[in-house]
Amino acid sequence: MPGWIGVTSLTHKLRSVDALPADKAVDIEAARNEFEGFQLAFAGGASGRTVRGVSLSTLTGPNGARITADNAVVYKVAQYDVPSASNDEGDAGEWPDPLVPDVDPYYGERRNAFPLQVPAHRVAAVLVDLHVPTGIPAGRYTGTATVDTANGAVNVPVSLRVFDFDLPSTSSLPTMFGIGWNAGCVAHHGSYEACGGDAGILHYGALYAKVALDNRISLGQMVYYWPRNDDWSIFEDAYGALLDGSHDGRLAGAKMTTLATHARWAANPEDSVRRWKAGVEARDWDVTLFEYVCDEPPYGCQWTDIAGWAEPVRRAGVHTLVTTGLPEATAAGVLGSIDLITPLMNWVGPNGPMGTHADYRNWMNQDPNRKMWWYQSCISHGCGNGCDTSHGDAFNGWPSYVIDASAIQARAMEWFTFRHDVGGELYFATTDQLTTAWSNQCRYSGSGDGTLFYPGKPSIIGGQTDIPIESQRMKLIREGMEDYEYLHLLDQLGEGAFARAQVDQLFPSASTVTATTADELKAVRRALAERIEARN
Repeated sequence: MPGWIGVTSLTHKLRSVDALPADKAVDIEAARNEFEGFQLAFAGGASGRTVRGVSLSTLTGPNGARITADNAVVYKVAQYDVPSASNDEGDAGEWPDPLVPDVDPYYGERRNAFPLQVPAHRVAAVLVDLHVPTGIPAGRYTGTATVDTANGAVNVPVSLRVFDFDLPSTSSLPTMFGIGWNAGCVAHHGSYEACGGDAGILHYGALYAKVALDNRISLGQMVYYWPRNDDWSIFEDAYGALLDGSHDGRLAGAKMTTLATHARWAANPEDSVRRWKAGVEARDWDVTLFEYVCDEPPYGCQWTDIAGWAEPVRRAGVHTLVTTGLPEATAAGVLGSIDLITPLMNWVGPNGPMGTHADYRNWMNQDPNRKMWWYQSCISHGCGNGCDTSHGDAFNGWPSYVIDASAIQARAMEWFTFRHDVGGELYFATTDQLTTAWSNQCRYSGSGDGTLFYPGKPSIIGGQTDIPIESQRMKLIREGMEDYEYLHLLDQLGEGAFARAQVDQLFPSASTVTATTADELKAVRRALAERIEARN
């Protein structure tokens, strides 16, 4: 293996100024119907280097079983220039984030990932993102990843251990990640009119939602408008495949887990929600309907607004969601209007201002319709304006989705979600700064807070068709969602105590996740997987 090639895991944000990883072979593990990625890293040397392409061979396993190359997507890991550190643990400069596919999995068009130019005295990386098919035997699969250079081809050994169980396509954990109603149209075409009006809004909402489903995330606000006069034809054409799992995404059969009703803007909220709920149930769409009543009162709305907005929806049999904590909702007298109470994850705990996990469990035990979700926000890095850095130890070490947080921070969230029996995750936006994502994602003093996609315009990425470009952070969130499935499956098998002990071993505190390494996480995942195999 030439000295200018290295191998590292997906759980590594490889910056252009970093040293080349020392590993020279790929050694990964996954269940069936799970994604697992690895990165090939290249050093530019004294004069720079050109990588013309990367391809994965067929992987061969037990009794000649095969995982063909069409189960993998190869991405160039592009760099985003962070103007200032998001917190004391972050840093200004180039950070890996946009993932430009060689051949995109949605239209099959070749993009401009290659040739990959590696600057002198810098490193660059390619992500090979593999989906392990269902129906194959467990065991060891081997093959090669071929790096095409001007001086010939280099074969990197690839070894994959397939565990003897399957992950579900539809997430066991409901998620509600936000999407702006016109974000795709404006980012890709400049305006509502330029993207084709309502047809463009529907197209981009559904396309972004499909890509999110491939990452086990539901964009619960994707609906542009609900059926009018009980005509479901437009709604079904736009969203039906995402709700029944018949879409053509990479994760076959994946279904939306949540859907916002937007009842506040209906002429008759109670009647409208009742009809929408009946239509969803008639089509056997197994999705959590909810009304996002208010975000962080008294900032998103006044406390006195909540009951009036919530009660018609509740009478129609749909959940109401407010991002707040038990103490605040109780003091404001609105707790009875909330079904999905959604506190900030940083502020729930033994000394948290939003109460303890036991408080929420006691509240839920009083009514089966009550659920606790939670969310993370700029509190993980320090809230401020633009990209003005916030300082202080209180904003270090937490799960975080900003660009200059470590890879482990983007992956850690769902370990705590499982550990504390939290029912779902909300994240306020995935397209907040989509229009300027390639050059400016400054938000709440963090780069990338609320933006997990890039607009894949042909003028930027090549090809003929606009597509969403995933971030490495989104892939890491997906990895965390798959970690959750391991833990959840163990719990279903009666091994919940073992699973919780493993979480405590790996992440003793939600404010110290940066102390955990990718190798430690891999070792714990292997222990979880082997325990599942022993119980199956």
